[in-house]
Amino acid sequence: MGYNPAPSATASNSTAIARPGSALAPLNRHLHRVREQSSYYHPMNCRNPNRELTEEEMAQLMLMGFSPNYKGDPSLPRNQSAEIPAEENCSLFLVGLAPDLTTHELLAGIRDVGRVFATHINPPAPERGHAFSAAKLVFFDREGAERFYSRYAATGFRTPHHPDLCARVTWNRVRSAEEDKGGRRSRVLLISGPPHIVERHRLCAYLNTKMVYQIDDIIHRGQSPDGARVLLEIRFGSFRCQAEAARMALMREFRDAGVMCEYGRDPCDRIQEHEKPRAGY
Repeated sequence: MGYNPAPSATASNSTAIARPGSALAPLNRHLHRVREQSSYYHPMNCRNPNRELTEEEMAQLMLMGFSPNYKGDPSLPRNQSAEIPAEENCSLFLVGLAPDLTTHELLAGIRDVGRVFATHINPPAPERGHAFSAAKLVFFDREGAERFYSRYAATGFRTPHHPDLCARVTWNRVRSAEEDKGGRRSRVLLISGPPHIVERHRLCAYLNTKMVYQIDDIIHRGQSPDGARVLLEIRFGSFRCQAEAARMALMREFRDAGVMCEYGRDPCDRIQEHEKPRAGY
């Protein structure tokens, strides 16, 4: 089955907003059938992003090594500092990024490095003396993390839209161990299926009911000759709690409707020899 490439459609850093009206009717009808047949799927827990933390809660998060802006569940073992030596840490911390930094811009500045496991942006906090953004960047393996550190620790990291700002790169004190070393999992999902389901606004509205997530990019990759199936590439800000959870939810609730969901290539990943352009071309 052939697909014709189509232009990219870049999304913002914030979670996509559900659109009201009849656009979700096909999804709602299908979900009603799903609920009658099986338990409704909830991927994982996260902190309510709309509730302000108390000073005590902020202090507890900071004592655990988390930013007060952290929206995940700090009680989960995978979200806590891994008990590994420093030389196995895959997590870095970037300070001095643009105040209006988006997930898309952060990741657009990372190419030929390695698969990104997770990102988290801490926006400016003027009341605490932080005029710029900071970001946590975790790679799937140590090689990717070392490649990024070696490339930017001395010179600083610059994003495409703010080349005047030079972010400082350090190893994150909250350590992260390797995940899926040598594997193919990624923060990128390739989703194919009927066009009344596999459509960016409908999928984002559905995912809004499941989890808190960030979008790097959404790309329409074309449709089958008969128009019965479309292919959509969604690049999440993280694999952890985002792409992995979205894939689990979509496969569980829409498999019977003909939806397929596979991991795609992370554009931040290392460029392989066969992918490099030949000299003179």
